[in-house]
Amino acid sequence: MVTDIFMSLILLALMFYSFTRPHVAACLAVWINLVKPQNTSFAFLAGQPLSLITTALFFLVLIFNFNKLRIPKSKSYHFIMIGFMVWVTIASFLGEYQNVVWIKYDFVIKTLIFAYFIPFTLTKRAHVEMFLWICVASFGLFLFMAGIKTLLGGGGYGVSLIGIGGFMYSEGSTLASLAVCLIPLFVALKSSSKIAQSWSAFRWLSLAYSALSLLTVVGTQARTGLVALAAYIGLLLKKHKINFKVFLAICMIPLLIYTVAPKSWFYRMSSIEDATTSEKSAIGRIVVWRWTLDYVSHRPFFGGGFYSYNANAGILHHYQQGDEIEIKQRGGKAFHNIFFEVLGETGYGGLFLFLSILLHTILLNRRTIKRLGGEVGVIGGALSHSLIIYCVGGLFIGVAFYPWIYYLYGVSLALSTVEES
Repeated sequence: MVTDIFMSLILLALMFYSFTRPHVAACLAVWINLVKPQNTSFAFLAGQPLSLITTALFFLVLIFNFNKLRIPKSKSYHFIMIGFMVWVTIASFLGEYQNVVWIKYDFVIKTLIFAYFIPFTLTKRAHVEMFLWICVASFGLFLFMAGIKTLLGGGGYGVSLIGIGGFMYSEGSTLASLAVCLIPLFVALKSSSKIAQSWSAFRWLSLAYSALSLLTVVGTQARTGLVALAAYIGLLLKKHKINFKVFLAICMIPLLIYTVAPKSWFYRMSSIEDATTSEKSAIGRIVVWRWTLDYVSHRPFFGGGFYSYNANAGILHHYQQGDEIEIKQRGGKAFHNIFFEVLGETGYGGLFLFLSILLHTILLNRRTIKRLGGEVGVIGGALSHSLIIYCVGGLFIGVAFYPWIYYLYGVSLALSTVEES
């Protein structure tokens, strides 16, 4: 009860403070939408529509502070984001499973609309850094839970490390992939954000989050985390080549993992060798991808709508090849890949727009690095690395419509045109 009262007072204060500050309203809405304190409360905040309230406040603030907004000049951004929203909507209207398609559509369209307005509000470097720190702190809460549980001997494949329902990244592979893709941001904010330069506590916080991310990878025992970690190491080598600091940092990663990882983690990682023929989880993904290509050949423009993977129920064994282990299941098997997820649910048109989002994000950050360089450029490079790692992890999990990609897109555009103050 005391915690809820304290939380309510903070929320009310922030809501009042944000009414004339659009960037604060955006940060408040992101924090509520990611942390979802209404789902963890056992007092009067439990079940309250806090996400609805803070999101509605955000749009109300946009209306009353229109003169403080900066409408992005990038025509590509407007075309891609609005086009993707329209395409997703049409795909939903034409979707095969109308009884469930609107459940996911409701979440997706709200995510896209909110993300679209992010660069409207982040007009200064300080605004961008505040937004990123809010994201870091929000996700960091769950990394803290997962990392500490791993240190205490908890964890394991299929075990919930955070024990909280309603958190979209709580599944092991998804959490591990998210943990790794956040590390570049932790490192960049530690060295290049103004608040970390002024307050050493934030630098230590970034280091702690980085360590907790690695512990989370160990605790989930998800092979996706190892693949994402390999992608991060590859990006480090590409960016910095070989120097002593990078070499030392890379050596510390396996050393930390070896120190805390149980035998079951090494056994789970070694099963990657069998993934192409005899490992059911991996073969199941490959078979679904083959089925998706066949399915979309009959629905090339708009796909089958959300949850269209249900159409593969009971027929996946027809898509196996050679000596692969047989996949038998009555229900539908999800896409388990962000690209096949977008392809299956929105067709080739939706996939084109989705790939445009990814490519434009990277191009925006390259422009930031060339135009501004320095500390802002470091943050821009970290945004690109986070996106790339997220997509590498996304090769094995269906997280295409989770918020992080679209947050990165909006923030990257904002950062590419920020003022220094």
